[in-house]
Amino acid sequence: MADIMKQALEAMKAMKEQNINLNDLLPKDTYALVRNVIASLGQQAWISMGMQANPFTQKMEKDLTQAKLAIDCVASLCEIIKPHSTQAEIAEMEMLKQNLQLNFVQQSQ
Repeated sequence: MADIMKQALEAMKAMKEQNINLNDLLPKDTYALVRNVIASLGQQAWISMGMQANPFTQKMEKDLTQAKLAIDCVASLCEIIKPHSTQAEIAEMEMLKQNLQLNFVQQSQ
């Protein structure tokens, strides 16, 4: 836990040095927040499939149980947010979902 706090403080210090306002990084509404969560879960799925290094450990780690959970959450959230999305956003979410599912099947074999 101390490592996470240390990393958070270092990130905040770096943001301050670069004149980045935290409010500029926060989602403007709940729909934007859900889209950010979808992107984060997608990123976690790639890491859990062992297709991308864990940014904290810099190691390739494979945990297909966690990858499946992340992918299932992406799929569910995509369906929930779909009525509140543009056609371009829907296409992007569908592509992410399909790529994750396809790669999961390949990594599972």
